[in-house]
Amino acid sequence: MAAPTRLVALLAALPFALGACGQAAKDSAGAFKGEQKNVAQTVEDLQSFARKGDTDKICAQLLAPNLVNAIKSSSKKTCDQALKDTIADADAFELQVQKVTIAGGKATATVKSEGGAKDRTDTLQLVRDGSAWKISSLGTRAA
Repeated sequence: MAAPTRLVALLAALPFALGACGQAAKDSAGAFKGEQKNVAQTVEDLQSFARKGDTDKICAQLLAPNLVNAIKSSSKKTCDQALKDTIADADAFELQVQKVTIAGGKATATVKSEGGAKDRTDTLQLVRDGSAWKISSLGTRAA
């Protein structure tokens, strides 16, 4: 599978933490401090924006430009529309950041997706963009 197509497939596979109606989300960012907390907060924001259907904010504020471009190229849609389609197909899930590793302007977040038929753990890659952390890769299945 070509790299850009793989990104959209990973995007679809990564549960976007669409909580069931009335279900409160757990905030795993509180378990971290400093820059690690900022990285974890980006994942929490992804969960929050997805739950609200704010795909435009996900594309503009949380995803790195390289990932936005790859999503657009692979899906032949805008980032916003590709995410709307993915979120519409998702079940109820919860994302929990388990580990954050930072090396310079890059970070890795190990994220557990809870819900549906099977829990899974994925690794998200993030990059520093000014003072913000942005998701540059929607991950690989963690070992």
